[in-house]
Amino acid sequence: MTLNNFFKILGMASNRKIRKLLMSIQKIYKKDPAYSNKASMQSTKLMLWGEKIVKHDKQYIISSFLPPLPSKAYFQLATASQEKENIYTQQSLSKRSAPISFFLGLTYKCNFDCKHCSAKLRKKDKELTTEEWKSVIKRIQDMGTSIIGFTGGEPLLREDLTEIINSIDNRSVTILYTNGKGLTYEIAKEYKENGLWSAAISLDSHDKCRFNEFRSSDQAFDISVEAIQNCQEAGLYTMMQSVFTKSDVTEENFMELFKLGRKLKVHEIRLLEPIKSGKLLKDSGMEEIFFDKETRQKVVNFQLKINRKLGYPKMTSFAHTESDEKYGCGAATQHSYITPNGELLPCDFVPLSFGNVIKEDVSKLWLEMNEAFGIPKSGCFANTINHELKKFDDDQFPLKKEISMELVSRYKTKVYPRIYQLRQSTFKMKK
Repeated sequence: MTLNNFFKILGMASNRKIRKLLMSIQKIYKKDPAYSNKASMQSTKLMLWGEKIVKHDKQYIISSFLPPLPSKAYFQLATASQEKENIYTQQSLSKRSAPISFFLGLTYKCNFDCKHCSAKLRKKDKELTTEEWKSVIKRIQDMGTSIIGFTGGEPLLREDLTEIINSIDNRSVTILYTNGKGLTYEIAKEYKENGLWSAAISLDSHDKCRFNEFRSSDQAFDISVEAIQNCQEAGLYTMMQSVFTKSDVTEENFMELFKLGRKLKVHEIRLLEPIKSGKLLKDSGMEEIFFDKETRQKVVNFQLKINRKLGYPKMTSFAHTESDEKYGCGAATQHSYITPNGELLPCDFVPLSFGNVIKEDVSKLWLEMNEAFGIPKSGCFANTINHELKKFDDDQFPLKKEISMELVSRYKTKVYPRIYQLRQSTFKMKK
């Protein structure tokens, strides 16, 4: 255990609200005959593996892929299940009533033209109104969603964003994913005062020219830096979101990025990889940018290293979080996405529709999609299914529900990621 985490855990242990929250969750779990203190502790230990605990605004963040402690959102995370009895078993089998996180693509509009954009190639229909989004949000909160993310396009281009943020109660925490253009201190403060928890601003490189070229804007770097500073000053949990290509994954590039993050006083840097979706779905000339197994291991190794260092931002990465050793790919099980016109997708990067949440109940549609997908998978599902999607014309995305159901039925697995295996380890002994 790192020195940072040791003292943060001491602080959490002495926090009355956290103790009360965890005791209330344990009380619910103990009603389940399959519950095991030992298995629960082992899975908690794995949850902490590779993480740097951060304290912000009187809350503790173990992972930004999970809500902070203490919060009602964390209780929602721990208790959302498809059945009201044996909740520990339901959680351990990934039988959730809702994903941990729901990302909402609020608009198709965008003021940048990024080379790796996943939102391209989708049919652009009428966007949901303010009231329609508020209605959808209420339903996904009632389902048990604990994190709601705002994406696009560029969500800042929605003039009603403050109203949408304000409509969300404390059962869910909210994250804004943005390129930062137009995100002044006053706007960041307004979002914070209306309930926004975090902002993730795109900044892929310490190299200004390289970043501007990647984002197709000669102002992108300065825009991102200013937005980060404004969010940090406004009191938001501030993240830099950085997409690295395969050739970017070097010790030198990592350290330069984290030195920049330290200078900007960000709380966290999310290290992402290019996904075979959107603009990159059919571009055969871009194969060299995608990660392989060795590249992902380099990312994980650096995360383990940098999160032990004091004075640097926390690092998270999909290579670590979605590995078989942690949670696996959460598409349609731990995470889901709704397009600007209301189509339900497994995730931001998988253009398969499972129905429209305005035309049908989102809870019903999500449970159907969840059943079709099964359990969390090994490896990014968007990259796994890429070869299947290349044969479709661009104007067909997202694919219709019938096609989507048939496609995902070919990819079910019976092997759970490690964290679920640990929680299930005493099931047979207790039968």
